[in-house]
Amino acid sequence: MIRSDPQKTQERIARLDDYIRENLLSDGSFICGSFDECRASRCGFPFYEGQMSHVGKHYDLEVNGRPTRIVVVGQEYGHKPSCVDLVHRSEMIADSANARFKRRNPHMRGTTFLLRLLFGREPGKDKEGERLLQDLDSHIFDGFALVNYLLCSALQKSRKARGNSSETMRLNCASHFIRTLEILEPTVVIAQGKGVRQWMRHALKFPVRASTAERIDFNGRSIDLINLTHPAAWGKWNWANLSSSYLTGTIAPIISAFISKNSSCCCDAARPRE
Repeated sequence: MIRSDPQKTQERIARLDDYIRENLLSDGSFICGSFDECRASRCGFPFYEGQMSHVGKHYDLEVNGRPTRIVVVGQEYGHKPSCVDLVHRSEMIADSANARFKRRNPHMRGTTFLLRLLFGREPGKDKEGERLLQDLDSHIFDGFALVNYLLCSALQKSRKARGNSSETMRLNCASHFIRTLEILEPTVVIAQGKGVRQWMRHALKFPVRASTAERIDFNGRSIDLINLTHPAAWGKWNWANLSSSYLTGTIAPIISAFISKNSSCCCDAARPRE
């Protein structure tokens, strides 16, 4: 059973929006104090600044009695436009939710499969399987946050959708990424892309050694971290289609084990002490 606390989510979004207005994006202008330094580090390349996160209106969930706050982390948008606030980013995600499955980009097709698995469903293309809450007009995209580590996209000239970030950008974005996680307080984070975990590790100071599913500490909280490739990765690592062996042979079993583990934890917590 899935329950939502939309009031708590709105309070989180308000806190995140306050931080953004004070430090990043105000009245349509990018005010980050590191912008000039970051832009100079990729001078001459296509550059789109001030690209904010999506936080679904049902982000604060309880799944089978367990608090569930899902954050999916990517590298950057990898495309225009500049200066996208929280509202407009969520409108982009809503447009993807409303589109037919095959009209979504590979990233969001893979994210659809991921969320269905996390909510205990099979990967698929049917609309009913994408409904988050049966008694409300809601989509699974309403039940997660999509947070990119970088708030600006520097692109390779030869590949418009290929990120070309600098070390300066990654260092300067770390504090904004940390503050975002502090506000969102995720229970599970999915890193989409092998480089994402490495960037997160430097920011959050967790161990070098990685496994596909691990548990990390952040601000005194334990977070489940699942490390995957990007859905649009090349070759066998691509999982934007139902025929993907990486989706069926790797991701689905990992998510199934994650759900089973957390269900067991719930049962143990509910069992009275002897």
